Amino acid sequence: MTIQSSITIARQMIDRFGLQAQAVAAERATLAQQDDPRMHNHWEQVHAVICDLRRSASAKERRQAQG
Repeated sequence: MTIQSSITIARQMIDRFGLQAQAVAAERATLAQQDDPRMHNHWEQVHAVICDLRRSASAKERRQAQG
C-alpha cells in the first residue's frame, strides 16, 4: 500500500466515520496485528494519516479563529 492510498482511505474513513475514524483505524490495526503484519502496518499508516489530518484541521481552525 502506498502513502497515497493510505491518504485516500483515511479521508474516506473520516467522511464515513467522522471523529470515530481514528478509533476504527486503530481497531483494524489491532485486529490485523496477529493475522497479517502487512495489513497491520497499512492500518497503522492510515491511523497516522488520520491523526495528521485532524491536527492539520485543528491548526487551520485556530488560525482562522485568530483572524
